[in-house]
Amino acid sequence: NKYAVWLSCNNPSTNPMADATLSPVEAADAARKLWLTATCQSHLDEVERLYRWALSTKDERFASERAVSEDRRNDGRGDDGEDGPFVGSDCNDNGNDDVGPPMKRMKSSRGGLGCGLNREQYNRVGERFALLLCQSGRSKRARRGLASMGFTCRLAEKVLDYPSDDDYNSKRKDQKSIDEEKSSESKPPCQIIDGFLSELESERLRLVFQSPTSSYWTDHRYEVEPPSPYFSYVISLEEIRNGRHRFGFIGDLTQKIASCPLLNGRFPKLRSNAKFVEIWAHNRPHASGHQMHFDSDDEGRGGVRHPIISTILYVSSEDKGKTRGDKPTGGPSLVTNQKLTDVRLASRGWMAHPRPRRLVAFDGRCLHGVVPGKGFRGGRRVTLMMAFWEEIRIREGTGPGSARPFPMWMDGNSSWASQLVSPLTDKDGHCSDHESCVETDPIKLDKIYETLDGRPWQRGMGMPSYDEVFQGF
Repeated sequence: NKYAVWLSCNNPSTNPMADATLSPVEAADAARKLWLTATCQSHLDEVERLYRWALSTKDERFASERAVSEDRRNDGRGDDGEDGPFVGSDCNDNGNDDVGPPMKRMKSSRGGLGCGLNREQYNRVGERFALLLCQSGRSKRARRGLASMGFTCRLAEKVLDYPSDDDYNSKRKDQKSIDEEKSSESKPPCQIIDGFLSELESERLRLVFQSPTSSYWTDHRYEVEPPSPYFSYVISLEEIRNGRHRFGFIGDLTQKIASCPLLNGRFPKLRSNAKFVEIWAHNRPHASGHQMHFDSDDEGRGGVRHPIISTILYVSSEDKGKTRGDKPTGGPSLVTNQKLTDVRLASRGWMAHPRPRRLVAFDGRCLHGVVPGKGFRGGRRVTLMMAFWEEIRIREGTGPGSARPFPMWMDGNSSWASQLVSPLTDKDGHCSDHESCVETDPIKLDKIYETLDGRPWQRGMGMPSYDEVFQGF
C-alpha cells in the first residue's frame, strides 16, 4: 500500500517528495501507525513531520526537517514562523491574567478549506498533534490550535508530560517533611501495593493476556483503535467462597485481593460489603491511553452505580531494550478527587506508573483514566482490572457485553477461561500470601486542569462541558 511504499523510502524525513504519494488523510494515518510502534526518537520526529504536513495548507505542503528540530529547540518559547493555529505566539491573546472563564471558540472550519481534511478529520489529527506537543515540553505551542477546535481547558502539563517515579522522588522534600505532610493530610482515594503478585501468578496472567493474539483478545475481537465495545465478566464472591476450587486460579486471586490487610485497612467496605467481582482487561501499545471516566454498572445505562473499589493488576509493563534498561511501557494511571456529583473539576490527583507485580486500588466513585505513554517504548501495557461491587446485575448473553456470567467452559477453539480457572499446582503455591506486599506512595499532583495558556483552572471558571476539556486521548 501507499504507506508501505512511503516507509520504504530511504530516510523519508529528508525526502519531502516521499509525501507526494500520500494524501493528508493517509499521512495522518501513517503518523499514527508509526507513533504506536515507535522505537526511537527519529520515529517521533517523523510522526511530527507527517502531522504538520497533514494539517498544513496547500502552499505549505511539506514541513521541513528544520521546522521539527527548531520547534523542539525553542521548546515553546518564541515564534519561528506561522504554521497554522498550532504554533505561534505563546503569550495570552490580550496579555492579562484575569481568572474569568475563557471564552469558548467555535470549532475551526479550517479543515476542508486548504489542507485536504474535513472538519472531523482535522480535529482528530489536530488533537493528536497537540498531544505530541504537550508531551514534549511545548504545550504553549498547542494553545491556538486547541482553541480553534473549541477547547477551553486541558489536562495540566504535569499530567500529560508526567514525571517518572525517579524524577518525582528526587524532587520530594526531606523525609521529616514528608512524614509531617502525611500526618496532616487525609488519605488519598487510591493505594499502590508493590509485590502483590508472585512471579508464578504473573506468569499465569501473562500466559492469558500478554500476547495480542491470545484467545482472550481474539474471542472478543479486541481492538485499541478504534476501540472495541466494552466487555466484562462477573463472579459472585459467595460462589468463590463456597466452591473456591471451582474457580481455581482466578477465584484464588480474587480472594487474595479481597482479604488483603492493606486494602481492607484503607477500604473497610471491601471486606464488609463486597458481594461480586467484575473482571475485564486491556492490552495497549505504549502511546495509547484511556479517557477520563467513572466506573459504572453497564456503562451508566439506567442510572449510575459505582463499585466499592476498582483494582488494577499490571501484568506486563516493561521495555527491556538493550539501551533503555527496564522502563515501564505505557503511561501512568491517574486517579482524581472528582466525583460524579461534583460541580467543579478535580483539584488533586494521584498517579501510579505500571510496574510488574503492582496492584493499584481506588475508590470506585472517583474520576480516573490512563495517560498515553510519552516518548517511545517497546512492548505492551497489559492490565487486568477487578471491581468489587455490593450489587451488580449479571447479564446473560451470547456475545461480548458488560457483566456477563463468567464462562466455566469454552469451545475447542478457546482457552482463556480454562487457563484462568485452572488452579496453580500444590508445588506452585496458592494466591494467599501477602508477606511480600509493600505500600508505595503514589505521585501526588496539586493541579489536574489548566487553561490553554497554562494557568490553573480555578473555581470561578465553572465546570466546562466534557467536549471542551482536552485530554489528548
